[in-house]
Amino acid sequence: MVGKTDKKPRAGDVDPNKKRKRDASDKQRSSDIKRNRKDEKQTTPKSDKRTSDANELKGNALKVLSELQNGETANTTIKTRDQSELQSAGESNGWKISSPLGGRIADIDPVFSSDAKNLILTYHTSIQVYSVADSLLVRRILLPIAKDNKDGPAASVLTTHLSPVEPDFVWVGCSDGRIWKFNWRRGIKPEDTLITKSHTALDFCVSAIKVNEELHDVVFVSEKKQNDEGTIVAYCRKGASHLASQILFKTVRPDQAIHVLRATADGKYVVGAHSEGLVVGTITGKDLELEGDFFNFDTSDIICTLDLRVTSRQQGLSTPKKQTVKPSSEVLDVIIGCGRGSIFLYNDIMTKLQSMRGPKPKQKEVQARKFHWHRRAVRSVKWSRDVSGGSENTLVLWQVDTAITTYLPHLPGAIENIVVSPSGAHYAVHLDDNSAMVISTSEMKPVTYVSGIQSAARYFAQPKDTLVKRVGEVSKEVRHPIPAALSPLDATKLHVCVGTGQQAMMSGSQQSAPILQSFDLDSFTSVSKQALARTQPTDVNITAQGNPISEPAITHIAFSSDARWLATVDDWSPPTGDIDNMSPDAKEHLVQERREIYLKFWSVSAEDESLALTSRINSPHSTSRPETVLALAADPAAPRFATLGDDGLVRIWHFKTRQTDGLTSKDTKGQSLQSWSCGLTVGMGSHVGADVIPAPEGHKAAKRSGSMSFSEDGSSLFVAFGSRDDGTVYIVDTHTGETRMMLENMWKGDVRSLQVLSPYIVTLSNDLRVYDVVADELQYGVKLPKRDASSVPAAFAHLQVDKKSRTFAMVVPFTYSSQIAVFKPEDPQPLCIETVPHRITSLVSSASSSGFVALDDAAQLWSVTEVSDQSAISLAKPLEDLRLDTTVEDDAINGDADEDDQASEIDFATDGDNMELDDDETHTAIVSRQKLAELFDAAPAFAMPSIEDMFYKVTGLLTTKPLASTAA
Repeated sequence: MVGKTDKKPRAGDVDPNKKRKRDASDKQRSSDIKRNRKDEKQTTPKSDKRTSDANELKGNALKVLSELQNGETANTTIKTRDQSELQSAGESNGWKISSPLGGRIADIDPVFSSDAKNLILTYHTSIQVYSVADSLLVRRILLPIAKDNKDGPAASVLTTHLSPVEPDFVWVGCSDGRIWKFNWRRGIKPEDTLITKSHTALDFCVSAIKVNEELHDVVFVSEKKQNDEGTIVAYCRKGASHLASQILFKTVRPDQAIHVLRATADGKYVVGAHSEGLVVGTITGKDLELEGDFFNFDTSDIICTLDLRVTSRQQGLSTPKKQTVKPSSEVLDVIIGCGRGSIFLYNDIMTKLQSMRGPKPKQKEVQARKFHWHRRAVRSVKWSRDVSGGSENTLVLWQVDTAITTYLPHLPGAIENIVVSPSGAHYAVHLDDNSAMVISTSEMKPVTYVSGIQSAARYFAQPKDTLVKRVGEVSKEVRHPIPAALSPLDATKLHVCVGTGQQAMMSGSQQSAPILQSFDLDSFTSVSKQALARTQPTDVNITAQGNPISEPAITHIAFSSDARWLATVDDWSPPTGDIDNMSPDAKEHLVQERREIYLKFWSVSAEDESLALTSRINSPHSTSRPETVLALAADPAAPRFATLGDDGLVRIWHFKTRQTDGLTSKDTKGQSLQSWSCGLTVGMGSHVGADVIPAPEGHKAAKRSGSMSFSEDGSSLFVAFGSRDDGTVYIVDTHTGETRMMLENMWKGDVRSLQVLSPYIVTLSNDLRVYDVVADELQYGVKLPKRDASSVPAAFAHLQVDKKSRTFAMVVPFTYSSQIAVFKPEDPQPLCIETVPHRITSLVSSASSSGFVALDDAAQLWSVTEVSDQSAISLAKPLEDLRLDTTVEDDAINGDADEDDQASEIDFATDGDNMELDDDETHTAIVSRQKLAELFDAAPAFAMPSIEDMFYKVTGLLTTKPLASTAA
């Protein structure tokens, strides 16, 4: 450990040659501390015993943490035994981490229920059921993907299929060979689990085949072990325990893996695609004694997606007049989408393949019709007037006979998947901005829209665009932390920096994020999106050379304490692909000359929380070139901000009212206009300027890091800045700009974050240190595990304070997972410590509520809260958890209506009046589930309104307002 908990000044790792500057008030505080320590020595023996017990407890906690995090290498996680000990300690203090919510929709076709009333979306960690009528989340079922809590790449979800025999069940497959059967209406755990013989799976599909005169689900799986041939295997569960399997096809060469597999609903035809061609086969046999007759032929391009259609011979397209083989009564049409944008249509492909097998075939290869519109890979293609979608934000409808196209352009993101509803009345479209919509085929308008957190997320499977090697690079991992913030006045509003889509964010040399997404944690829906920098969402976003046009990245965001102002910093540099052919000197000069860094101030509307740009500062920190903005902080007591740049300067920004010729400038609504400017500039010691750092000849100057935070009253600014292992924290007076004090040896390595929780300052670098400023001593420290910079970027270590509960949370990154721990500044024993199976990309808290919210690289949200605190941050729940997913049976409704009619007749008979009710004026009240959820989920049970108030609120939803009478 690097810290200690006794009352001795300074830890042993302080450099004795370094001295901290002290002023007169500092000496006075030191004398007061000495007098207090002298008084402490004169306390009673009981007090000494309590102190020694407390120190022993802290020492044991530090020992546990040391064993926990020092006993393993850089890329390993916590041992189960040690983790359970810490978790039990945390649970005794009443802190918990919630189950994850949200996530990124996987590149898997959405699934309609048999009645098309529900839409089932597959995420990387769960399947989620949404209501088509109102877009509400009905149910969330976690997928048991992670095993043994290991820090390693998790298996990826392959696809999801609705059971053709039992429509209430879905089959979900995993790349490690596990295939689960879930009841999507009420299930939590899988009803059945199939495990392939090879423990691998590339794709699978489900058909209904008769077994002993009964229909059973038969799962066709594409498998391939390393150095083995690719196979297609059929699986079916016989009884409760016996799993029957049958190998139907093997590829010719080991390097051929069938990565796309489709079958007809009756299992008669199976079509697969490998890297060089297409495999088409017919399945025959009874009672799982299945046999496959397959044809394998090459295609001109790699196949990304395909779809089948079976029609009768009378309704199908025409076939050649002379056939060597008698054609079947069915016509199989196959359409494929390829990696270079082509679409090929094979009409009556089975008849053509059988004719080529004859003694004198007239053609040696299968002819196909070609359609080409997409610039890059065709990500999805489906029958139903031939709908296709690709890397463009456009849905294309093809008329097969004439090749005429109809477009639905300007969608929010590039199309990933398309599905046609069972009745053909709707299209379900999954976009790469983590949203999905259901579009009416008659009006081509969305009737359902589902949107999650649209932040950058790691790729769990290979993107289809990368199947063909292209110019430019696509990162499969999130490269930088994601800026995010909770509203200071409303902790249910989360603001996250996102891009125009997953493809746009992960392409190029820079991870772009020019858009601010506002997300409601109560309803777990996206509220709005607004561009904070220039974007190209639907235009042609590639250059003539094929390189993606990069967009700026938002690096910092911060709200003012009154939530009326938002400050952002965006950064853009020329893409590396544009300057690869230049000399190193010319390349560096061009990057410095063309780099763009902007500090922007936005006014937040009180009505709809929309943003309006008030001021833009070009290169807020610069020397002979624009310098990086290392930190942005908001004053918790006043509407002002501070920035720290790599030029060694701290600038404090404030606003003033605009005036023209002595008169206040106003907007069209009569509101005064403000502008922001720098009111104070403070240099950090001798580090001012970028050229003052000595560097060996032929080497670049040492890289510097920094972080800062205001004190709780805004009177001081704590700044950690310097080169590696500098360790200095500057305390700056925010009114005069004077550096009051310099604290030495406060951080080690590169500083990641500095937070203030009065009277403590907490620094996170290669270790965690809690320093008591008033007592002038190190409270305690936690040594973090060593990281391999190539696999675990240190930038994903996070630190955040919660001023409501007087706690702070720390995130330690590993290769594929993260560790979250919550501490009190007075005690090194963690209140809560958990391992998250994903890398945390953002950690935020709010001044209006206690607790923390973490965002991971799977676009999931986790809340870390104190159990006893009812005002803590909470995430929305599915309707199933709110008990609002069950619908009232029609019989029950009719029965209640009959009772009401009988009661009405009795009342009328008693009054002696016979009134006829006009059927045209009586209407059935329709109450949406969302309204009921807002009513009953507004507060916990003990804080709910009285029963009488709830009664009137419910009846208010059921009653209808009278129509306004019109004058004759």
